[in-house]
Amino acid sequence: MKHEAPRAPFNGKPPLVIDDHQQRLLQSALRITIMHALGDEPKTAKQVADQLHKTPGNIHYHIQKLYDGGLLEMVDTRMNGGIVEKYYRARGTRFHYPGPKEDSHREADTVMDWLSRLSLSPDDVQAFTQDVIRLLEKWEQRTGDGDEYAVNIRVGRIGGA
Repeated sequence: MKHEAPRAPFNGKPPLVIDDHQQRLLQSALRITIMHALGDEPKTAKQVADQLHKTPGNIHYHIQKLYDGGLLEMVDTRMNGGIVEKYYRARGTRFHYPGPKEDSHREADTVMDWLSRLSLSPDDVQAFTQDVIRLLEKWEQRTGDGDEYAVNIRVGRIGGA
């Protein structure tokens, strides 16, 4: 089965198509939060650490992994008191992975599934998609210390041509 990227861009930017390696890099709530922190304006690892209330070493490690994986770009370097500051920006904050989907929850966990059928016009589909993306981004940007949960949402047209 082929998984298509959503056709309607959100905020004028289509999702970033990612490969297997990038998909594995993004299987971390902290890394998704870092991507959002670097989505609007370039920042240093120290600035991201301060924003997320994490240690600079921990954030630097994750930023380096995301950069090496092609998910971040270095947009500037500046000298500040003899220290080289590197400014990074996320290449995207929404992602499309065309590969196989996987369940990453633990066997012992209760998985919450919701299923619905909606009758939507093309404009409704776009509005619904934007609502779902806003909801996910709201929660992705939070800096929590709780357990990590996988969220999978699939929307597809059924029947007809």
